[in-house]
Amino acid sequence: ISFLGHVISSEGIAVDPAKVDAVLQWSTSESVAEIRSFLGLAG
Repeated sequence: ISFLGHVISSEGIAVDPAKVDAVLQWSTSESVAEIRSFLGLAG
């Protein structure tokens, strides 16, 4: 079962691999504004 970005199975709870891939594909931030935006998203 996929729920809130996690995969829940009989083996336990794990982060959804599709979400991890999406984050890894982001480009590197090059300005202060982009870094602030990312930090706001990441919490």
